[in-house]
Amino acid sequence: MKITTIGTGATSGATSAQIAVPNDSTGAAARKVLVTVEGLTYIIPGSATTAVATTSCIVVGPDSPLVLDTIGITHIAHIQLTAAQRVTVTPIEA
Repeated sequence: MKITTIGTGATSGATSAQIAVPNDSTGAAARKVLVTVEGLTYIIPGSATTAVATTSCIVVGPDSPLVLDTIGITHIAHIQLTAAQRVTVTPIEA
């Protein structure tokens, strides 16, 4: 896994919020991203209009980062499990 660009982060809350898929080092939308969190957080990939995280979405924890193929995906929605958590989406270089 090659990471050369700073990711984009946000703090999860009690309602769904989104992080746009960041660009890679070439300036193009990243084709793969690494999603890391401070604590348990629900996430779901999608678009600006379809990505809404709920308690039925993917659970990501601090010991289980997630690599996502983001082709066709523009945003990643997140919502806290029990408390606010930092969510970071970092582009992975090809």
